[in-house]
Amino acid sequence: MKNDLSFEAIASNILSNKKFNKISLETHHGMSRMDHSLKVARYVYNISKKLHLDYESATRAAILHDFFTNDELCGTKGFAELVVHPSIALANAKGEFNLNEIETNAIETHMFPASLKFPKYKESWVLSLVDKTISTVELFQHKFKYT
Repeated sequence: MKNDLSFEAIASNILSNKKFNKISLETHHGMSRMDHSLKVARYVYNISKKLHLDYESATRAAILHDFFTNDELCGTKGFAELVVHPSIALANAKGEFNLNEIETNAIETHMFPASLKFPKYKESWVLSLVDKTISTVELFQHKFKYT
């Protein structure tokens, strides 16, 4: 049986990566893309553990699901950004880390159905649903700030 890994143990290798840390400078839903990714990853970690899924792969994918800078979008905006960014994030993740099949599928399908790539694994579905839920809350909080 696999050792019970903490969120911090899973995240540490990724968080020490210089290229990955550039997303801390990117704005995303009124916060940094890093903060968004870590928020999604913490929920994915907890849910995946409770469901007895491969929580290590699910958590790594969640941390890496938005691993791109705005410059890499080359001016892509709106719906096109929703469709394109998973491929960029996956390419960046593969360039910096060794990914397994679950991690690869979860990153490339986290925008289903916009991306039209179908999630194959339960871990991929968890990431997709958690990201949509958290993104919706973040967008509402950012757009409708109470003063």
